[in-house]
Amino acid sequence: MNADFPERTVPPWLYKLFTGHQYPYVRRLAKFEKKDRKRGEMSSEPSREEIDAKFWEVYPRSSARILQEVKQGMIVSFTELGSYPPGGYQELVDTPEEFLAREYGRKKIKVNFYDGENFVCTINFKVGGWASHDDDD
Repeated sequence: MNADFPERTVPPWLYKLFTGHQYPYVRRLAKFEKKDRKRGEMSSEPSREEIDAKFWEVYPRSSARILQEVKQGMIVSFTELGSYPPGGYQELVDTPEEFLAREYGRKKIKVNFYDGENFVCTINFKVGGWASHDDDD
């Protein structure tokens, strides 16, 4: 990660989720904070170090919301099952499948991460052997 934070680590799946190209929130923050940016010009892509620094700024203040995918006919909606404040979901980060199965049972679950009210990223889990909406508890 970043040399400024050698003792901090997160699982690779989480780091990639926050910093990858699929969800550009962290990358955009790093890009638009670059010092070489001139008014009216596009900024260059941030370096790995700039992305790392921005990740370690955003991740510790991010909250998580747990949602269940619910299908009714052709309509898919999401029901909130729980939310966790910044720093309050370490077990979810360390062992997501086990944590979600124990806390919420066999479901198709979406985990959304937020920086304040700003959406950062999401990941889906098929928990506890979930195979179809007929399996929902």
